Amino acid sequence: MPALRTGLLVAVEEIKTDVVTMADLVLKQIKDSLVAFKENDVNKAQVIIGQDDAVDKMEEDIAKKALRIIWKEQPLAQDLRLVTGILKLITDIERIGDHACDIAEITLHLSNIPNKRVIPVITEMSLKSEEMVLLAIEALVTQDKEKANTVIALDDKVDELFSNIMKKIAQALKDDGIDQEYALSLLMIAKYIERISDHAVNIAEWIIFIVTGNHKTTALF
Repeated sequence: MPALRTGLLVAVEEIKTDVVTMADLVLKQIKDSLVAFKENDVNKAQVIIGQDDAVDKMEEDIAKKALRIIWKEQPLAQDLRLVTGILKLITDIERIGDHACDIAEITLHLSNIPNKRVIPVITEMSLKSEEMVLLAIEALVTQDKEKANTVIALDDKVDELFSNIMKKIAQALKDDGIDQEYALSLLMIAKYIERISDHAVNIAEWIIFIVTGNHKTTALF
């Protein structure tokens, strides 16, 4: 195998590993942000927020490596699609981390409100969004188009859960006298989770591009 090709393969595998490492941290942020909120754990919330710089640095480092691969190795066809797709999808991974931090910020803001309770469907929605992100990253590693399509299909379920949450919050305000500020915060958390699932869909769409050369309805390569 030519040395140039060997160098390209090594560089591509390294950047894929870096993306998985970044995604693992972001997935942990999502899980921890909901735990911090449910348990009113201010320290955990602060840790999540403190990890934001690390996620940003990972995105920057991966982008630099991707651009270096394009410049030095001059990849073609699917290798080029993989590198350019990664350049796009790391932005979505970073935004997922931002939304986990947004949820952690809400925990800090509401730490003094007594008798908080989490609507169970929010937990269900969060788990579904986490599943979407995990499947999207698995699809990237294996370049599995069908798994990417599964991620896209799951988005309808998350949207359905979000609609259900809005109804339950409205009912709680009417029947249970739930604190209005807390109710608004629950709605914001649900919206951040819904956005996380949207970013997972974006990642899946870039994986389909990597595999097929098609992004949504446009053939780019």
